[in-house]
Amino acid sequence: MRKHVFAVFVGLLFVPQATMAQSPGSDDADSSKAGVRFQRAVELYREGSYEGALAEFRKAYQTSPTYQVLYNIAQTQYALHDFVGAYKSLMQYTVEGGSDIPADRRAQVDQMSAKLVDRIAHLQILINVSGADVRVDDISVGTSPLPGLVPVNVGTRKVSAVMAGSPEVVRVVTVAGKESMKIDLRVDLPSAAPTRGVPGATTSTAAPLMTRSQVAEPPSRIGLIVTLSTTAALVVATGVCGFLALRAQQQLKDAIDTYPNTRDNIEAARKKSKNYGYATDALGAATLVSGGAALYFVLTHTWDPATPKPSKDKSLVLAPTVGGMVLQGSF
Repeated sequence: MRKHVFAVFVGLLFVPQATMAQSPGSDDADSSKAGVRFQRAVELYREGSYEGALAEFRKAYQTSPTYQVLYNIAQTQYALHDFVGAYKSLMQYTVEGGSDIPADRRAQVDQMSAKLVDRIAHLQILINVSGADVRVDDISVGTSPLPGLVPVNVGTRKVSAVMAGSPEVVRVVTVAGKESMKIDLRVDLPSAAPTRGVPGATTSTAAPLMTRSQVAEPPSRIGLIVTLSTTAALVVATGVCGFLALRAQQQLKDAIDTYPNTRDNIEAARKKSKNYGYATDALGAATLVSGGAALYFVLTHTWDPATPKPSKDKSLVLAPTVGGMVLQGSF
């Protein structure tokens, strides 16, 4: 059946150039130019260059409008699988041709139109705002709200809505012949900026929207808590290790003063004293670093108005202790 339809189109493809030249209201120059483009379109169609052929057929029709060329345009659109376009061209052909179209030709047009209808679906596209540009396969089909159904070719179609200041809304659907589908697209409108100082401007009672950078957020207390906890732990560890270091030094002195005694016992006591000394020094250094970090967080912390502010007569002091430094004071 499809081969039969294609044969019908081919039979109508070669519209005589003389017919174009005889169209009412066209001069010889326009008819000649249209005839050249028409013949070029026929050659492109034979070569399978349907897009080029469609462009030449349309240009020929624009140069010298002759209703017969519309049938050639419809055939080329059919070859490009643009069934909606082919159907519209056939309808325009019947309107412009009117009673001049032979009865057998009109029967062929009716037959072909019925086949094209089987390859066309309809979409009811609903948009939540007015004035959005509605597109099917990136081609505009109108502005929302659309007056009725939108005919589309069967297959997978991209439906989108575009509005200035809002991101494009896209939905991809697959439709079959004679199918009707409802599509809802929601466009997110940008928030209107509040107007101030403008005579006659309406003042909104709603609180103005603020960006994240404009909202004053209290600084995190995690760093302050962590550094204070770490400093306290290091102070305890330094004190314990310092005590053990002093005890090891005393044991080394006792080992040296003890007589008789072995060299191994003295060296063991000396090694123990050194190890505790090194550990005390390391913990003391870590205590200073952690205490400095805690002091930084205390000085740079923004106090919540609801939280009692620290008293001015209170202070923080780094005091030396055995084997390290201690952060003293209240905050």
